[in-house]
Amino acid sequence: MRHSIENHCLRLTVKEVGAELSSLVHLPSGREYIWQADPAIWGSHAPVLFPIIGVLKDGKTTIDGQEYRIPKHGMVRHNQNLEPYSHTEDRLTFRLNWDEKTLEQYPYEFDFRVTYRLREEHVIVYHEIRNEDDKTMYFCLGGHPAFRVPCFEGDRYEDYFLRFESPEDARSYLVLPDGTIGQDTREVPWRDGNILPLTHNLFAHDALVFKDLHSHSVILESARSGPVLKLDYAGWTHFGIWAKPEGDFVCLEPWMGLSDPADSDGQFKHKEGIISLEPGETYEMSFDIKILL
Repeated sequence: MRHSIENHCLRLTVKEVGAELSSLVHLPSGREYIWQADPAIWGSHAPVLFPIIGVLKDGKTTIDGQEYRIPKHGMVRHNQNLEPYSHTEDRLTFRLNWDEKTLEQYPYEFDFRVTYRLREEHVIVYHEIRNEDDKTMYFCLGGHPAFRVPCFEGDRYEDYFLRFESPEDARSYLVLPDGTIGQDTREVPWRDGNILPLTHNLFAHDALVFKDLHSHSVILESARSGPVLKLDYAGWTHFGIWAKPEGDFVCLEPWMGLSDPADSDGQFKHKEGIISLEPGETYEMSFDIKILL
């Protein structure tokens, strides 16, 4: 099932399975901004990442002395048990509450909510995680929205680039064949200080993974048609950029945490960027998508 809200500018649609943003349409033009999940290339739109990002080394981790297996990108993605918790004129909220099945993969009692809010030309994606357990809870959190590229008729993929808020010179950490993160880095083809041109070949070796960007926002832009959208990710500690080399999209991914490093000791609470949350406390984090055309 899909749920929608709209205002004078945008119509937003979310799949109940995985609480995944599946469509964002500019109503005056009918233009779609979200990748439409061609299963022959990549069958997702915008996965919600919790309580891990990427993969665990060897597919497993240790929590309080016990071994657990959490699927790639966590237990919200593809989950059919999310509850449509609230539907108002400008907001959609979905909830995943702990149960015996979640405890088999992740041994914490939690209340996870993701809210999509429309405000003028903005989509604000809020995350709320409440620790309902009697012990400290550890988790990572991330967004994975895939935006259509090209977005305008007559454009080519190579017409598009990312314009970061600040000058950047960061290198990308390597994603290894098993999905873990290596210690080595690779050069990124930055141009004019803060411009990253998009090409399909850019993703021939998987995602760009950044730990040390200076920027807190990025604009997806077409050299022919102008700025498309802006993603504001202030407060997020890591950032990923990814696409299938043959896919006409780009994922702009704000993260709190990373996939396991290749030399991980397997202890969940030692994961880079891990968030700790005390019993009874609630963690909140959001990012903002602004449509510019």
